[in-house]
Amino acid sequence: MAPTVSIIMPVYNGSLYIRPAIESVLNQDFSDFELIIVNDGSTDETAEIVRSYTDSRIILINQENQGVARSLNNALKSARGKYIRRHDADDVSMNDDLQVQVDFLEDHPEFALVCSQIAYMTDRGKRAMKYRNPHNDFFEGRNYVEVDYDMYMKYRPVIHATVLMKRDVLMSLGGYRTEFLTSEDVDLWLRFLDNHRIAVLNQCHYYVRLHHNSATRMHSSSVNFYRDLAFSFAEQRRNEGSDDLAEGRPMPVPEKISTSPSARISAPGKRYRNDLLFYYNILVNSKDLVNLRRTAGTIIRDGWKMPGTWKMILFPWLGPKVVKAGVTMKSWLNS
Repeated sequence: MAPTVSIIMPVYNGSLYIRPAIESVLNQDFSDFELIIVNDGSTDETAEIVRSYTDSRIILINQENQGVARSLNNALKSARGKYIRRHDADDVSMNDDLQVQVDFLEDHPEFALVCSQIAYMTDRGKRAMKYRNPHNDFFEGRNYVEVDYDMYMKYRPVIHATVLMKRDVLMSLGGYRTEFLTSEDVDLWLRFLDNHRIAVLNQCHYYVRLHHNSATRMHSSSVNFYRDLAFSFAEQRRNEGSDDLAEGRPMPVPEKISTSPSARISAPGKRYRNDLLFYYNILVNSKDLVNLRRTAGTIIRDGWKMPGTWKMILFPWLGPKVVKAGVTMKSWLNS
């Protein structure tokens, strides 16, 4: 018999973190699922780790490296479930995650897709519960929020790794569009919103692992380009009924961004590491002291001459109330 849910997990060189990801899936309270793992040309021990599990619900697909979108579509060809659930190979979900989402779609058949909040954790598994996406204020105390086009454009509340969607709707949309090297998920959610309803649950059952080899960091130079292109296509569909890609027109490509050392070097002590601000806050909240010492050292080494550097180091420890009071006092003294 076909399972209720097909969980799809693409992975490339994920040997460091795939074991806790798999085990968090296998330990779900809702057990009627298949776990389709697509090994996208890994050169490490990823395949061997997957093969070490004897759970009959695991299906391993080995392929040459093809990228995320094609890997997801290849998994969909084998998926038999009524619902499709995405799960990253370096994250973990709580035991009740799948049960809550399946119950919601069964009780609310008018929705084609449901997702939920995420919290963050470090590469060492230390969790930062303060920082959630979407933020708690987004829900305004409601159990769930229905996402429309304008809300999505403003808040981006659909998190790919937490999505449970109806398989028949996903397949009617043609799955993921592989022309998107990144932001293939943004393009898909916007196509869902053309004719279907999406809900975001006010619950947090999923932890995203932040580390240097994550897909977002690997493709950071092109993320904004493909995300903006997805928005442009969505507007085109709303105005014209279709978009250039659907009509077979050439897909734009991003301009090559220089990664030479000369493009990144600043004067000694004057490089403000804004790129590490969010990660540093996660480390403070999670109390990951090992990574905290290393990251703080990098921030100070590169920007010790910049006043903003010391604010970045100090403010997360003071808390928002103390920082707000200090800003208010400074404004009062300067007036």
